[in-house]
Amino acid sequence: MNPSSLSRIRQLAPWVIVFLSAIVAVAAYLQALHYPFVSDDEVYVTGNTKLAALHLSELWRLFIEPYNRYEFLPLRDLSYWFDLVLFGQNPAAFRIHNIVLYLLCLPLVYAATLGLLRYFRPAYGADGYLIAAVVTALFALHPAHVEAVVWISGRKDLLSGLFSMLALYFAIYAKREQGLSPCYATAALLALLAAMLSKATAVAIAPVIALLWIIFWRDIPKQHHRRTQLLWPIASLILAMGLALIFSAQSTVKEPMYFGSEAISRALAILGWLARLAVSPENRHFIYPVFEDAKLPAMIALGAFILIVALTGVIKIQYKWKLEVFYLLVFLLLCLPYTQLIPFQAISLVSDRFLFIAVWMTILLVVALAWRLKPVFCVAVLLIISLAWGFQTVERPSDWDGEALLDADLSAYPGHYQPAFHKIRNQLGLGLYNDAITTANSITVPEFRNIMMRMIQAAYAVNNATVKPDRALTLLQNYENALNQPPAEIKWNLPMRYVIDDCKHILALKGTRLAHQFPDDALVRYKAGLWKLNVYSYKDAVTHLRAATELQRLPESVRGEAFKSLGYALLNSGHVAEAEAPLHTALEQSPPDLRAYCSLAEVYKQSRRFDEAARAKMNCPDEN
Repeated sequence: MNPSSLSRIRQLAPWVIVFLSAIVAVAAYLQALHYPFVSDDEVYVTGNTKLAALHLSELWRLFIEPYNRYEFLPLRDLSYWFDLVLFGQNPAAFRIHNIVLYLLCLPLVYAATLGLLRYFRPAYGADGYLIAAVVTALFALHPAHVEAVVWISGRKDLLSGLFSMLALYFAIYAKREQGLSPCYATAALLALLAAMLSKATAVAIAPVIALLWIIFWRDIPKQHHRRTQLLWPIASLILAMGLALIFSAQSTVKEPMYFGSEAISRALAILGWLARLAVSPENRHFIYPVFEDAKLPAMIALGAFILIVALTGVIKIQYKWKLEVFYLLVFLLLCLPYTQLIPFQAISLVSDRFLFIAVWMTILLVVALAWRLKPVFCVAVLLIISLAWGFQTVERPSDWDGEALLDADLSAYPGHYQPAFHKIRNQLGLGLYNDAITTANSITVPEFRNIMMRMIQAAYAVNNATVKPDRALTLLQNYENALNQPPAEIKWNLPMRYVIDDCKHILALKGTRLAHQFPDDALVRYKAGLWKLNVYSYKDAVTHLRAATELQRLPESVRGEAFKSLGYALLNSGHVAEAEAPLHTALEQSPPDLRAYCSLAEVYKQSRRFDEAARAKMNCPDEN
C-alpha cells in the first residue's frame, strides 16, 4: 500500500470510528421511537396545558415564569413548545428531536477533546485525532445516554449537554499566546447561559471553564501577564451564580436542608455511584437505591477517594498539572450538583442522565490510561469496553416501553418501596386491587408497606362509595395518619420523601374525587380542602373550604380550623383582601384557632398596616 493511501486511511479512520458508533447508538434509540410518553412526560408535555396554550407572541413569558410545577427551564420548555405546535402529542417526533440533539453533541465532543489533548498532551501529535475519535465513539456508545435520549423528559440533559459542550469548545479554543480571545470567551459565556436555561445544574460548567482559563492564564508569557484577563473566569462564575439564584427563586419545589452526618455519606455515596455507572457495563435502571444498596460502604469510599484525588489536583495548580488528575477534578465538578448538598426533589438520588457530560471526562481518563499500553493491549481493552457499553445501549431502550421500566426495577430491586409504589399506582389506575395488595406486601420497609396498604384500601373505598361517604372518609383519614408516620430516614433520604409527597398528592386527588361525589357533605369538603392545602394547591383548597364553611354543617370543633385554613389558602392564592374576614371568623369560633393570627400578620403586612401586623405576630403561637 502506497504512502498516500496510508495517509488517507489515517485521515478517514477517526471519522469512520465515530460514524459507526453513532450509527449503532441511533439504531438502538430508534427501537423506542413509538414508545408512549413515560413518567414525568405527563408533567412536562402531555398534561402541560399551560405550555400548550401559549401563543407565539407570548413565548417571552417562558423566560420569566415556570411552565410546569417542578422546574424553570425556558429553553427546554421552548423546545417542547415547538414540538407540540408542529407535531402535537406525538412521542416519535419528540424522540427524533432528542436523537438530533444527541448527534449534534458528537462533533463538539470530538473538537473539545482534541483541544484538551493538544494543550495537555502535545506529545500525542497526530495520534490526538485518533484519540479524540475513540473518546467520541465511546461517548456515543455509552449507555448513560439512553435515558437522556429515549426518555422525552431527558430533553433537558441533551439541550444542556449540547450547549455545555459548545461552551467548553469555545472556552478551550479561546486560548491565545497573549491571553484569551474576547470573541471566543464571550461565545463561551453565551453558550453557558443557554446551557443553564436548559438545565440549572449546568452551573457546574462554569467552574470548569474558570479552571481552564486560570490554567491558560498561568501559561501566558510574563510580558503579557495581565491580571485583567482573570476577569473572564470571574465573569463565568458570576454569571452562573446569578442564574442559579434566579432559578432558586423561580423553583416551585423547595426541599428542607439536612445537616446530619447522613448528608455527607449521601453525597459521597452518590459520587461513588456516578463513578461506578460511568465506567461499568452493568444493567441500567430508572431508580437506584443509594441507601438500600449492599455496596453502600464501597460507594462512600469510592466517592471519598475521588474527592481526595480531585482536591489534590486543586493544590497542584501551583505546580505542574497531571492530565489524569485534571480529568478527575473536572469529573468531580460536573457531578457536584447531583451530590444533593443542596437538596432537590428527585425520583432517584443517582441517575444515568446526570452523567451526560461528566461521562466524557471518565472516557478521557480511560482512553488516556489505555493509550499507555502496548498497541495490541490498548486496542483489546478499548474494544472490550466499546462492546460492553454498546451491548447495554442496544439492550436498554426496551425498558422504556411503558410498564417494562417499572418491571425491570422491581426485578432488580425486589421489595424496594420506590418501584413498588409506582407499580401500585398504575395497578390502582387499572382497578387491579388484588395485584396492588400483592405488590404492597412485597415491600420490605414496614412503614411504607403500611402506607401502601392504607392507600389501596382508601382508593377502593372512594371508588365504590355510592350512598354514604363515611367509610371512605375514615379510610382516607387512616391513610393520612400512616403518611404522618414515615420512616425516620425521610429526613435525609430524598427519594423516600419524593414518594411520600406523591402519596400526599394521591390523598388530595382521592379526597377531591369523594368531594365531587358528595358535594353537599361539609365534612368531606372540609377534609378535601385540607388535603389540597397540604400539597400547596391553594385555589382548589379555597373552593372546597369555602363550600365547607358555607354549608353551615361543620362540627363546632373544626370550624375554627376550617376558617383559618380558608384564610390561609386565600392569602397564598393571592386574594389578600379576602383572606382577612375568614381569619377573623376563625378567632371568633369556640374554640378559636389562634394560628389565624400568623396569617393575619402577613395580611396586615401586605396591606401596609404594620402596627396591626406587629400585634398579630405577637399573638401568633408560632412566635411564642
